[in-house]
Amino acid sequence: MQPSVQKPIVFGVIVAIHALAIAGLAQLHPRLDSTLNPAPLAVRLISEPQEREQVKPIEVKTISPSITVDRPELPLIELPPIAEPSERAITIPVRTTTPVVASEDRSAPRLISTVEYLREPIPRYPPQSRKLREQGLVMLRVMIDEKGNACSIEIESSSGSTRLDHAAREAVSRAAFKPYVEDGLPRRAMVLIPIEFSLNRSSA
Repeated sequence: MQPSVQKPIVFGVIVAIHALAIAGLAQLHPRLDSTLNPAPLAVRLISEPQEREQVKPIEVKTISPSITVDRPELPLIELPPIAEPSERAITIPVRTTTPVVASEDRSAPRLISTVEYLREPIPRYPPQSRKLREQGLVMLRVMIDEKGNACSIEIESSSGSTRLDHAAREAVSRAAFKPYVEDGLPRRAMVLIPIEFSLNRSSA
């Protein structure tokens, strides 16, 4: 084909393309208007809620029930007249018995504060306690029988060292006591005996 013939054809194609583009834009124009210009919103004002009337509670009267019971009438009982004592009646005087006081149990030991020694307790300082510089006071609860022997030795308060406590018990077990006498009779007695261990004092 010649160049003079091709130019009109190309021009016609270009015109047709523009016509199609314009037609397409014309169809899209209503849609764009609908999206850009939304429908107006309808606003409706709601009136404020009205306050509810307060309902007063109904007053209820409380009635306390009262129960009345009639007392039953008891029948009258006639008692026979009291007869005067006969002259032949024998009256025996009532003996008043004096309460018997239980005698004190003399087998129970008497708690005393002091005791007399026939042979005083001499504690022996344990060498290990002396080496470790252990010292303290041992309080022993001792029961003395009717013959003056220590029949029971218990630790009332410890010195803090088992060696010193044991040495104190051995010293008291070797001692001799004067029996406790009450009403002229020997009796068991309980006494607290302190045994002190001190490094400053000379001891066996």
